[in-house]
Amino acid sequence: MGRTLGTHTRVVSIVLAVLVVTSGLAVAQSDGESDQPAWADEAFSEYEGMVAVYNESITSVDLGVAGDQLSNERVNLVVTDADGETATISFRMDSQLRMTELKQGPRSDATLRMSADRETLERIVDADNPAVAFRTAVTNDEITFDGLGTTNAVKWVVINTAVDVARSLGLF
Repeated sequence: MGRTLGTHTRVVSIVLAVLVVTSGLAVAQSDGESDQPAWADEAFSEYEGMVAVYNESITSVDLGVAGDQLSNERVNLVVTDADGETATISFRMDSQLRMTELKQGPRSDATLRMSADRETLERIVDADNPAVAFRTAVTNDEITFDGLGTTNAVKWVVINTAVDVARSLGLF
């Protein structure tokens, strides 16, 4: 029992340390992203045009465990191009996982950071069913999630760990 408690304490300590470091990095990164690259206007316009189609189809798409957790999140979607430049599109997910309050640039009150490369974003925007394309990108680990703030950081570390285990077991 002593050895199990000691191991448990070390694991909890490591997880908490990672969360503290990750939370600080996510907040610091989201604060510094007010400068958008030249391609950001076009990417935002394309994304904005896709939102209505996504919102129409999302109610019929099961996003799995992560989908339930996306409800009512305030999101900064950080998109990185091949040169490492980043652009941010922000929105809020409503209770039915529809995107609302869409704007170019980061939200100061974001609770979640999604990250994807520009190619993934373009594939979702161009898809006949963007909700299915989004789910596929999440399943293939092409979109990642990081909670902002201590509570959301803990929540998303747990979710990401569970998804990674399921992926390693071939469940996705």
